Amino acid sequence: METIGTVIGRNGVVLRAGPAREACFTVVTDQAEMAKHPDGSLLSRREQLHGDVNAEIQSLEIAAQSLADFPDAPWELRLELARQCWDETRHAQVFLRRLLALDGYKGEFPIINQDWGVVCMFDNLPARLAVQNRIFEALSLDVFKEGVEAWTGWGDPETAEVIEGVMVDEIRHAAFANEWLRRLSVGNPSAMLKAVAAMSRLKSMAQALTPPWMKMEHEIPSNVEDKRHAGLAT
Repeated sequence: METIGTVIGRNGVVLRAGPAREACFTVVTDQAEMAKHPDGSLLSRREQLHGDVNAEIQSLEIAAQSLADFPDAPWELRLELARQCWDETRHAQVFLRRLLALDGYKGEFPIINQDWGVVCMFDNLPARLAVQNRIFEALSLDVFKEGVEAWTGWGDPETAEVIEGVMVDEIRHAAFANEWLRRLSVGNPSAMLKAVAAMSRLKSMAQALTPPWMKMEHEIPSNVEDKRHAGLAT
């Protein structure tokens, strides 16, 4: 699944080497090398979907790698990770169908496997659950909610409906990780310490990996309702 070794990201941050990709893809290791088109243009919409396809594939690969790396994890947790693999596969498929419907194609834009590189550099399961599910999957709820409104405004309710369907699964992915971080910490406080340390490390890495032009032009509103369903908000 993966290329063994490490890669150097922006500002010298060392990440786990990325998974293999088809020859049609241009894989970059720095966000500054990514394409960027005006919001709302056809190219920008295809670019978003192209990135969504790769993001979902990375989520699949991260969950699958955790299954391989931690065979002694509780069976119920491994089952959740296996179900996540199936969910992420479906997500990649539906986003790809929408990309093709807009006359896009695989490899149209550069891709970056930064999520994989960040999450899989951690060598313990609590850290991966905290970073991938507790943070990345939870943040996707904010991004996707805004995306539903954007795609609706662009006159593409079909893509908006696809995103809403994906959000339902993302709620579960954040929720089971949140639940299992608590369960793993019972009688084993080091599990929570590993999760907290990983989240702290992620914050410092995010500042180094994100180029200035990638900074958010506006703050994305928190999707409080769906985060509450995931047990992440009160």
